[in-house]
Amino acid sequence: MIVNVNKYMRRKILKLAWPVVLEMFWIMVVNVSVTAMVGTFGAVALAAVGLSAMVQFSSAMVFAAAGTGAASIVARESGAGNWEDVRLVAGQAVLLGLVLGSLLAISGYFIAPALFILTGAEPEVAGLGSALLKIGFIFTPFFLVFSIGNAVLRGLGQTKTAFYISSASNTFALLLSFMLINGYLLPGIGPYGAAWGTGVSQLIGGIAVLVVLSFNGKIKLNWHKVFSIRAAVLKRIVAISVPAGLEQLALQGGRVAYTFMLAKAGAIQFAAHQIAVQVESISFMPGFGFSVAAMTLVGQYIGKGLPHRSAQYAWLTNKIAILSMTAMGVVFFLFAERLTALFISDTDVIYWGSMLVMIAAFEQPTIAITYVLGGALRGAGDTKWPMYVTITGVWLFRMPLIYLFVVVWNYDLTAAWYITVGDFFLRSIILWWRFASNKWQDSVKTKSELISN
Repeated sequence: MIVNVNKYMRRKILKLAWPVVLEMFWIMVVNVSVTAMVGTFGAVALAAVGLSAMVQFSSAMVFAAAGTGAASIVARESGAGNWEDVRLVAGQAVLLGLVLGSLLAISGYFIAPALFILTGAEPEVAGLGSALLKIGFIFTPFFLVFSIGNAVLRGLGQTKTAFYISSASNTFALLLSFMLINGYLLPGIGPYGAAWGTGVSQLIGGIAVLVVLSFNGKIKLNWHKVFSIRAAVLKRIVAISVPAGLEQLALQGGRVAYTFMLAKAGAIQFAAHQIAVQVESISFMPGFGFSVAAMTLVGQYIGKGLPHRSAQYAWLTNKIAILSMTAMGVVFFLFAERLTALFISDTDVIYWGSMLVMIAAFEQPTIAITYVLGGALRGAGDTKWPMYVTITGVWLFRMPLIYLFVVVWNYDLTAAWYITVGDFFLRSIILWWRFASNKWQDSVKTKSELISN
């Protein structure tokens, strides 16, 4: 009987996770393809597109954390069968995305040149990059609606629908970018084609997710209710989303600082680092997929009044993720040189890149724990602890040590990657302790409790 229950639970976990993994895979394919197309225009174009995309994505993801709050509540309310609350939360989350996206678009458009001055990029890169960043910010409201709407669908457990919308949007981005960059059937505008192709695809993705939510049998968004501000519902979303947003701010800010610090190691080692990041990103796909599965199932079973089953799903998802990502770590370690050589033929870069990939193999189990148990806590509404853990790991451990070893003491980049292994190890231990303590159940509050606080 226990075997049958575990088999049923595994099947449910994998059913939720695999569309997310495929979604992440296709996003990676599109990004690599567009980068390759832009690369034909030279190093300046490549750097400008890469930096502008990083700045726009990093800033938008802070506000897209509203989707985390919405998804957490939607999972719980759908588990409890409170469909009117699901509709209200989904509608107000969309409204929040539109408002925050519009504010970010306006402010980002005007401060884009200043942002590129802060990066310290060369004048040619800064000029082109700021122009591309302005284009990207124009479409931020649609990107946030797209991200938040898909988060709501995942909270419902409809990861397959979110996958279809995301894949269609990214496929359109690939095709339109190809035509605009190369002048095929449309006027060729070079690197600007990447910005317009991505932006228009976000517009289409935002519209598509709104259409799906409007006709979804379990939500059926009422547009009168969407544009009617409901303070109590917004308060619920914001209460969970603010810590998630601060976590993203710490994470994305650390990502930018990390990149700038490592760039000081020289062209060969930094190129090796970029390649190693691309190789390791393959393992993030199952990690994110299992994180979504854990968040959704924990939230839904809390909504059903079965927190013990939420914990069972979280631990089983954690086990599957650890086994899967450990297997990927073994592949990274054994085939590090071959994987690195897929991206470049320079022997020096391959040497350093393969060393970094081998180091990355050791952090795969702890990345799995960090993703899954972090997702489980978010599903329970306990978004503060993932925030605490991220700030501790990234800004109190990783950044100071990398600054000392790489910038001050001039160690090679293997030091930075060993420090990153330590960062994920630290975060995984704290998250494991937090979830095992069952104190996350204290974060599970009813709608009336949240409104009255």
